Amino acid sequence: MPRVLHLPLFIAFSAWPALLCAETPPALGVGVFVDFDSAPGSASIQIMKDEVEKLLRPSGISLDWRLTKQNRGTETFPRLVVLQFRGRCRADLLSQPPEDSATLGEARTLASTRVAAGRVLPYGEVECDEVRQALSYLDPGAGAIARQTALGLALGRVVAHELYHILARTTAHAAHGLAKPTESFEDLISPRETPFQERDSRAIRQGFRKQ
Repeated sequence: MPRVLHLPLFIAFSAWPALLCAETPPALGVGVFVDFDSAPGSASIQIMKDEVEKLLRPSGISLDWRLTKQNRGTETFPRLVVLQFRGRCRADLLSQPPEDSATLGEARTLASTRVAAGRVLPYGEVECDEVRQALSYLDPGAGAIARQTALGLALGRVVAHELYHILARTTAHAAHGLAKPTESFEDLISPRETPFQERDSRAIRQGFRKQ
């Protein structure tokens, strides 16, 4: 039985600081500001971005990626999201399941989205060290490119799941597809596509348009 992991919402009670901007990009555009605890692997991060964009394409969402330190208050987006990547997002680091976490079926927290007073806030955190555990499910002889690709796919699918909550403005999960509450490490790194169901893409589109 494959280990499963939990992609929960993180409950917080804090005000969301706005990023002030001045110009209007095309409709359904989302500015995604990212920050990393440590320098990430550039190849894996590009694969992550490509995967997120592909997964959100059916919803009509387009993403503009920025580092938070690049924000100068001179751009505007219909929606803003800030993602903090905790730990080390690098595929060249060894990843072995912790001995004290080897129980089959155990859920692990890979990412979280803040909620205050029942309202989903546009702020998410991704636990890179946890996501990196998926690499231990690769073949032992997997090379650098395979590891970078696997980490990028896993990060992309985790990020897309959190963006579903943020953009659809919902704490609910689906029974199937990428919006379901749990996913196996094997599925996170699989070359097979893991799409949202059509209803979930529609929920993202509708949530985006809510005022």
